[in-house]
Amino acid sequence: MKLCQILSIRSAKFQAIRRLRLSAIAILTCCICIAIAIVTPVIAKSPAWIVRSNEFADGLSKAIAAEDCQKKLSVSESLLEINPTFRACRQKGVLQTVKNLEQKLAQEKNPELHLDLEILLKVGQQTLRSYQLDEKYRVPYVDLSKAILDTLKITLNETESPSQQRQAILAKLKQYAGLKAGKTAFTSYLEQTIKTKLQKSAVVLPSKTQLKSDLKKNASQVYEIQAFLQQQKVPNYEQVYAKLKRQLFDYETFIRREILTRTENNFRLPTELYTLKLAEQGIETPIEEIIQQAHTAFIQVQQQMEAIAPQIARQKGLKTVHYRDVIQALKQEQLSAEDTLRLYQNRAEALETIIQQKDLVTLPKDQFNIRLATANENRNFPVPLYDGESSTFVIPVLQNRKKAKLYNDFTNPAMSWTLTVHEGRPGHDLQITTIKNQNLSKARTDFAFNATNVEGWATYAESMMQPYMPLEGRFMSLQFQLLRAARAFLEPELQLGKITTADALKVLTQDAGFSKFFAQQEIKRYTETFIGQAPTYFYGYQQFLKLRSQAKKVLGKKFTARRFHDFVLTQGYLTPKLLEQVLQSKM
Repeated sequence: MKLCQILSIRSAKFQAIRRLRLSAIAILTCCICIAIAIVTPVIAKSPAWIVRSNEFADGLSKAIAAEDCQKKLSVSESLLEINPTFRACRQKGVLQTVKNLEQKLAQEKNPELHLDLEILLKVGQQTLRSYQLDEKYRVPYVDLSKAILDTLKITLNETESPSQQRQAILAKLKQYAGLKAGKTAFTSYLEQTIKTKLQKSAVVLPSKTQLKSDLKKNASQVYEIQAFLQQQKVPNYEQVYAKLKRQLFDYETFIRREILTRTENNFRLPTELYTLKLAEQGIETPIEEIIQQAHTAFIQVQQQMEAIAPQIARQKGLKTVHYRDVIQALKQEQLSAEDTLRLYQNRAEALETIIQQKDLVTLPKDQFNIRLATANENRNFPVPLYDGESSTFVIPVLQNRKKAKLYNDFTNPAMSWTLTVHEGRPGHDLQITTIKNQNLSKARTDFAFNATNVEGWATYAESMMQPYMPLEGRFMSLQFQLLRAARAFLEPELQLGKITTADALKVLTQDAGFSKFFAQQEIKRYTETFIGQAPTYFYGYQQFLKLRSQAKKVLGKKFTARRFHDFVLTQGYLTPKLLEQVLQSKM
């Protein structure tokens, strides 16, 4: 249901590359809530142009990963991100790769490879832009005790000799504590760097949730450093560790005083950074236009729900006929965990039958699974999600009855239709499985991947199946359309300072009919965890509707739903403009 990014959005290799690219300014993905590990199977020998395209993709991957820049530093990833030498080296490598891609694009005659080069070049350019904005805005905060512990562990890989390992660990310990000739304490350097950045008028702070989590673990991590030193039998570490220990606890006090106190209601990103995050998610239209369209759509869906509500009220014997009240009435029909799982499994079977009978899209032969969320998954982020690694739709069912009564958005029979469509087939599972089974280039899978395509398709799939749902299912599917439209104006209006979180909570609970618990999770994603992703559902859905309309005009009587759907699903994760370009040239 969300990106992110729990998400391994790309292959394991590209995920690491993407993290290096965006960790400085993005709250990662992917949590994320679609957990996708895209591994393209070997279907057939790739055409020559795909082989060449993958070579270019590998070159960009290598530049972004910047492994050559890491070799001499041998520190944790978080310390790399604040190291000026590493950052300059990495940026130089990506810049050179971008220049090379520009030259190849200008020379390339093969239209397929030309498209892939466009994709790779855009990712490279966005990567450079992210580096620039990171340098401009990000406060160089690091969970320092963890970073130092990780770095000391990395030192074990530098040599196989235990005595040399101990010497190297002690040398690094002295360096961080400022006991090495010509070195100041690392905490002093970092605190001064943070103070300098905080003097600027616009900065990007770490999230309040992240800070609280890091600070809570600081003491235990400091003592883990001592335990590691003892385990490795590092000689004469005691005085050095004692000094570093005091410095790390002083650093914790500094972070609480200088950064944590500033995070309250300080969630707005600088406009140019927010614009970049939207672009990285595949949004190619000015956000002001999307806001206006989303407000209009929200009102239209409300009117549709208000028209259907009296019919459901009569069927249920309800005294009220207003859509808000009918939503709450349907949500009272709660099921046990076992019955919920059985219901969703039955919905999946019924939907596949409808897809085949109506010839809507080609179904993959791969198995689609549904399971209940574990206690840990419910605790961390209790929302529906799709795990692409196991092709599984995961349903959140809270075991605590009191909490479950308050969080009743996804365990009622009426909601099960649209949610199964979105996470399963013809939504996420069908799209991801179909693309995985194609012999596509890395550019069109790993690098092109964007939330506008993925969430847009799953939302479009809901509208595709709506006519075949029972009345209650259609009604609750419209409630989800309300949510998608709301996301497209609530997040940007919060980020642009036009509304408050209280305003957003009111829209989500009173107008869209969701529980306060879910609404609070939503606002957290707009302001903290997945900034830039929320508008993609509505925007992507609108783009797929636009593409379908264009295909109908081009094909006329030759147009069929299955032909159109199969076509767009086999193109990879292209952004709307590129998908339109391919549609016009091929279909």
